[in-house]
Order: sequence, then C-alpha cells, then structure tokens
Amino acid sequence: MKILIHELKEGILFSKDVTSPNGQLLLKKGIPVTDKHIKAFKMWGILEFEVEGEEGATQSTPLSFSAEILTQSDALLQKHFFGSDLSNPVLSKIYSFCLNRLATKLSQTGAPS
Repeated sequence: MKILIHELKEGILFSKDVTSPNGQLLLKKGIPVTDKHIKAFKMWGILEFEVEGEEGATQSTPLSFSAEILTQSDALLQKHFFGSDLSNPVLSKIYSFCLNRLATKLSQTGAPS
C-alpha cells in the first residue's frame, strides 16, 4: 500500500527500503518510522512510501510508542542483529517482533530485562 508524506506517522513500517534520490539508504524496510526519519524524508523531498499491510490493517508496531522508546529499542536490538540481512522477510519479521516486544517492555518498565 502506498502512502504520502502527510499520512506518515511514527511507528509505521515500510515494505521497501527508503533511499535518497542518489541511492543512499535512509531506512531499511521493517524498521518503525520515527519523527527524526519523517523530518529527514521531507529534507530529501521523498513524498511517497510503500508500507506493510493493507488498508485498515494494524501495523506490527503500535503507534502509541514514543520516538524515544522506539529509538532506544532499535539501538538495543542493533547489537543483536548486527550483520543480519534485514531485507530477508523472515529476519525482518523477527526483528519487528523483537522491536515491538522490547518497546512494550521499555514503555512499561523503563528498562530492558
């Protein structure tokens, strides 16, 4: 499903990698969008995105997580997924599941366990 920049919200997952006009990777597919990403996309003039799911479908990462929680969760998970090919659909789903679970834990307790 395609959405436009004005429809983009924190927590949405892309079904394709987002690259700059010159091919630089800005965000891998399956990684939740943060406010920082949205600002970067606007600076690069990227206006259209492919997102996971169908119209009306719930994203795998709830929109209720703050950008801080998502960023912290992503940073913690990067250590465990270092060198992994997140473009692989199975690894991407595992990563999304782990990110959702860790973000939930951090939002409830404030610290990972």
